[in-house]
Order: sequence, then structure tokens, then C-alpha cells
Amino acid sequence: MSLSDGARNLDEIKENFFAFARRLGVFAPLYQHAPADYDKLSLELSQDLARLVDQGWVDRLGEGRFTLTGMGHQKASEHLAGIRRAAGLARNLMHPQTVSKVGVAVHFSLAALKLPAAILSGSIGLFNDTADTLLDGLASILVYLGIRFNREWAVNIVLVVLMLLTGSLGFYEAVRRFFIPFEPSVDWFTFLSSILSGVVCLVLGLYQRYVGLKNGSLALITQSIDSRNHVIVAAGVVTGLIASLLHFPFLDNLVGFCIAVLIIKSGVELALELFRSRGGESPDLSQYAIGLTGKYEEFRRAQLRDWMLFMVDTHRASTRAALLAEASWALDFDPYPALRAFGLGHQGQTQEAIARGLAELFEFGWLEEDESLLVTRAGKVHLQKQTRRAQRRSGGLMKAGTPRQAGPSG
Repeated sequence: MSLSDGARNLDEIKENFFAFARRLGVFAPLYQHAPADYDKLSLELSQDLARLVDQGWVDRLGEGRFTLTGMGHQKASEHLAGIRRAAGLARNLMHPQTVSKVGVAVHFSLAALKLPAAILSGSIGLFNDTADTLLDGLASILVYLGIRFNREWAVNIVLVVLMLLTGSLGFYEAVRRFFIPFEPSVDWFTFLSSILSGVVCLVLGLYQRYVGLKNGSLALITQSIDSRNHVIVAAGVVTGLIASLLHFPFLDNLVGFCIAVLIIKSGVELALELFRSRGGESPDLSQYAIGLTGKYEEFRRAQLRDWMLFMVDTHRASTRAALLAEASWALDFDPYPALRAFGLGHQGQTQEAIARGLAELFEFGWLEEDESLLVTRAGKVHLQKQTRRAQRRSGGLMKAGTPRQAGPSG
């Protein structure tokens, strides 16, 4: 696939592999933090190219360059088409309507599993959870219709009302059980349904939250909060069931009560968010950001920043203009056929990321500028710490100062 745009030498082919790492925010293979496996990679690629030549898919040209034959172009096209199909499927999965369809299937399936368990056990916590799951199935249908017919704000109101209604009914039933004691019966099916519900809702909630944030959909954010509640509910229900086995049914009533309060609290918070956005303003979804996503973005920023510092320290970029050119090259993924097929060729806000990384290097006191860029003593200490940390992770097998592959300055 790396040869599908034209003839390449070994280093240019190798760069296609490093580009995948950079696209994910990992710059370590480009500088001294990487394990010393460059020679091994070059050898493996040379052997692979030799086999492709023997198979008649690749031809050798002069000056160590390789090109595809007609059969090779056909094979590369088949692989790229397969990647494009997979990327199309992934894009469909990230569409809000698809998330709603998945939510409908998941919630009704879970309700069908939990309702018999709730009836058989008599657990108020599990019964409240089942009722909420059934309403979530209905809510998923409403979300799908709201997104499809551009009535998402109206759907948000219905979702919040359903959430508050479910919480209120659960609250009433939990309080009633405090005065009318009942000891649930517990079996393996009850436990299994609760545990399975928690695991499925955890995955579904993350899926809904990610797509909701990506598309700015408050309706999906609302559903993700409800899915998160189900995870807490499942843990609480299991706790209550264990307490019932120990002949302490009061805890199951307490769990049902806490679940109802949690649902009501979430409904009130979302109602306030809807009220603030009633004038057509976009709701503030930053408070619902996924923690791991933020950590990943911090990792990407640190990787780019440390790589830029390394480029100056090794005199591969001695001026601001040269460093910006190197960084722009490193974040340009259009030349790589496989990344384009994945839909990852274009990366938004590239220049903003570069400017932010350069500004942080000056802000942290790691870089200074006179007639040229210079790494400060603090910057060198930082690079040394990063190198030692990488050495410990890789067992000390490092190649200090490993040159990166050819960039704009060769």
C-alpha cells in the first residue's frame, strides 16, 4: 500500500509505519526514546520486499527504489478498498442515529433479561432498575426520531421528564418498602442479570458519551448519564442481593431508595442544562468529557512538545521557522495511502497544536531564543528524565540519538 502512490526507497516505505504512530500521537519512534529496533525493522522490510519481488508484485528500480507491478497495484487496491470499507463502518458507528438504534436493542434486551429476575426475586432495587431500562428503550426510540427529524430539543424534554418520573416512582416504592418489609429471594439468575446489566451499560454509556460529545448531542449525553446510573444501580443491586442472602433485606430497600434519588438528581441537573440552552444556545458539554479522552490528549500534546524539544537539542531545527517546518511535516499525513484510506489523512488544528507546543516549551523554561533556538539546562534535564524513563520501560535497550526518517530538510 505504501507503494501505491509511486516508487519509494526503503526509508520512505519505513516512514509509512512511523506515520501511523505519529497519527496516534506517539512520536517516540522518531527520537532517542524509541527502542533500538530500527535495524531489525529495516531488515524485516527488506526481506518482505524481496518476497514481494519474487511474487511478482514489486519491481526493483535503480538507487534502491521499488515500484509496484500491475499485479501489485491490484493487490494494493484490494487492501485499500478493504480499509475504506472498515473506515466507513466505523464512521457509521459514530453516527448519532446508529447509537440510538444500538441503545434500543440493548435496553429492550436487558429489560427482557432483568424483568423475570425482578419478578422472581422481588428485589425492589432490581425492579426499579428494570423499569428504568424499559423507559430507556423508549427513550432511545425517541432520540432516534428526534435526531432524524431535527427535534432533538423536544426529545431532551421528554427524556428528562421520563427520568424524573422513573425516579419518583422508584422513590415512592422504596419508601413504601421501609414500612412494608419484604425479603427478596435470590438465585444465580438474579445475580447474573444484574452483573451483565452493569457491564453492558458501562460499554454502552461510554459509546453514547463519546458520540454525544463528538456530535454535540445533549440527548445522547442524557442517555449516557442514564447508562452510567445503571452501572451504579447494578452494583447497588448486587450489594442488596448479597445482603438478602445474609438475611439483611433492609439494605435492598436502602439501595432502591438511593437509586431513585440518583435518577432524580440526574434528571434535575439535565433539566437545568436544558433550561439554560432554551434560547437556542449550544449547551456546555465540557463537564461531561470522558476522563480518559482528556488524558490521551495530554499525552499527545506532551509527545509532540518533547519531540520538538529533541529536534532543537540535536540541532535538526535551529530556528523557529525550521522547527515549525519540521513539525508541519511530521503532522502531514496526506502522503500515506493507508492513512488516507482510514480517513486519517487530514488532521484538524495542526498549526494550533504546533503553536501551543512551542509556546509551552518557552513557558516551561525548556527553550529559549536568541538568534537561534537553544535548549536550556532545565530542558536538557527534562529530556534526560524522559530518556531514562523510556530505558526502564524497554529494559535499557535504547539507541541514543537514533536519527529520525527523512523530513523536509532530509
